[in-house]
Amino acid sequence: MKGKLFCVGIGPGDPELLTLKAVRLLKECDVIAMPKGDNEVMTAKDIIKQVVEIDEKEQLYIHMPMTKDADLMNKAHQFGAEEIVKLLDAGKNVVFITLGCPTVYATCIYVHKLVLAAGYESELVAGVTSFCAVAAKLNVSLCERSEPLIILPGSYKESMRFLDGPGNKVLMKSASEIQKVRDELEERDLLNNAAMVERCGLPGEKIYRNLKEIDDKSSYFSIILVKEKEFDRA
Repeated sequence: MKGKLFCVGIGPGDPELLTLKAVRLLKECDVIAMPKGDNEVMTAKDIIKQVVEIDEKEQLYIHMPMTKDADLMNKAHQFGAEEIVKLLDAGKNVVFITLGCPTVYATCIYVHKLVLAAGYESELVAGVTSFCAVAAKLNVSLCERSEPLIILPGSYKESMRFLDGPGNKVLMKSASEIQKVRDELEERDLLNNAAMVERCGLPGEKIYRNLKEIDDKSSYFSIILVKEKEFDRA
């Protein structure tokens, strides 16, 4: 009997924001697959090991390069899917963890699609999103009444045109483009409408209620919330 893949969202950083389902699946699975970037830092692993004993579990590290090169990304996704399929063929259930939720800008979604296309079972398990955690940390709502909410990948220039439209905006994945994003907001006179949380729920968390204080060393894990109305700075 073939195993099943679960792509599990583990939340933005605070281990207390793991869902009960995520914890149960991590405890019950045969293998935990974890994304590994271009360095030795493994943020997702550091989060789950605070909640679940994983040392006795079989672990699979899947390299996910931090790049926009489509060929490199596709090769990484394909390799990850192939390694997981081997485990599924052995009858093992695999949990592939991802920060936040697997339905929002998550690399694991591509592996999920490849595993499904290969004829195996794969299930997406929702997690707490980073932008929900950021709004809660700022003690504000994401949207109220008829306000629309627009989620944007900040590192893509074409996303900036949506800043001119109505609604509240969430800017994710700005990474090395964070200064350019800040400049785009300043050009539109939106700095007083914006705030940012860096590494929400993780060690080194920082809250920026004045975006002029951010610099190009800000973490990849930075979320900017832009409201239609100015933030209350009190």
